Amino acid sequence: MTCRVVLIALMLAWAPAFADAPPDTVTLEAVLDLAREASPRLALERQGVAMAKAERVKAGAFPNPTVTVGQQHQGGRPTQFDGRWAQGVSVELPLLLGGQRGARVKAADQGIEAAKAQVVASGNALAADAGAAYVALLLAQEKRSALITSFAELGHMREIVAGRQVSGMASQYDLLRMDVELEAWRTRSAEAAADLADRQGELATLLGFQGWRPLGMGDLRPLNVNPEVKPVDGNPSIIAARRDEDAAQAGVEVARRERFPNVSVFAGRSATMDPYGAVDAVGISVEIPIFDTRRGALDRAHAEAQSAGLRLRLVEAGVQSDVERYSFQVVQLTAALEQFRQRMGTRLPALKQMAEDAYRLGKSTIVELLDAARTRYETQVGQLELIAGIMEAQLRLQAARGELAPATGSN
Repeated sequence: MTCRVVLIALMLAWAPAFADAPPDTVTLEAVLDLAREASPRLALERQGVAMAKAERVKAGAFPNPTVTVGQQHQGGRPTQFDGRWAQGVSVELPLLLGGQRGARVKAADQGIEAAKAQVVASGNALAADAGAAYVALLLAQEKRSALITSFAELGHMREIVAGRQVSGMASQYDLLRMDVELEAWRTRSAEAAADLADRQGELATLLGFQGWRPLGMGDLRPLNVNPEVKPVDGNPSIIAARRDEDAAQAGVEVARRERFPNVSVFAGRSATMDPYGAVDAVGISVEIPIFDTRRGALDRAHAEAQSAGLRLRLVEAGVQSDVERYSFQVVQLTAALEQFRQRMGTRLPALKQMAEDAYRLGKSTIVELLDAARTRYETQVGQLELIAGIMEAQLRLQAARGELAPATGSN
């Protein structure tokens, strides 16, 4: 636990450099930490918090006063006032008597919480996707390694066939058939290398690191995850949906208070020179909401609040379904892996030796020898794919429970 905390602290301290040059070799835990803390994709999500905070500053600002300065000239015979020149200045200040500012501030605070919750939810989902991509990378590496091992075994078999052909115990067809099989496996090797490069690019693209070609470090083996179905109230996606609903409800209150008529107070003075005279004025102006009652904005806010409530219920149902689905997958796939190991774990190693011995003694043909090699490889790959399926289901289950979420959504 201490090592993990230190790793996260180092990544946070060197986030700009880490984003440009992530490590070439990574473990599953390192990939998850990259997704939750140092990924440029999640850094983009965090800008939503900064924008929400800017909205909070905007919501808390009082309206600006308006200052009006003017001068009047009476060129002909005085009709309005005795002086030929008159100057005036007035100040008008809007008043938020309907509680608009308080409602805006509350809605902005709810928006900040919603943005932070969204960052956590995005980090949880990104970590699950990155973990699954890492498992796919490990699987591609293991497949390529198994293919290289099988190719080397085929080379050893070719030596056996060549020796028997020289001694007259094998035909030229056997040697030709072995050479054809070797070429087919060379093609498989090229395809495995291309698949590995594709998995590397997928992980790099997902996390947002340019030019990154990572290699997985560690064994492909199931994680220590309890498949028990647990309550999902703490799932980040559910929490984010709840925060969105709170923000939408706060938006309804803002829209309701914004319907209050605009009210302003003003004060001013007008003065003339030669002769001097001054007049002071104080007054109030009130909007009369005859044509625009701002009912549309309130109706829209109500609709958005209802939509947020519906999204919350859908997210809750979806998350609960994911927990049950991935828990079932973990249990079933784990049982299948255990049965596979009990039935085939001790028999596969003997298959290679038995096939070679039978061919040397003339009790089997070249076709049967090659079939045994292909069977060993395909069975090994099947086991690897089964383990990878368990690991991905475990990661998805952890994400559904909210166990892969970053610590915080703040900047």
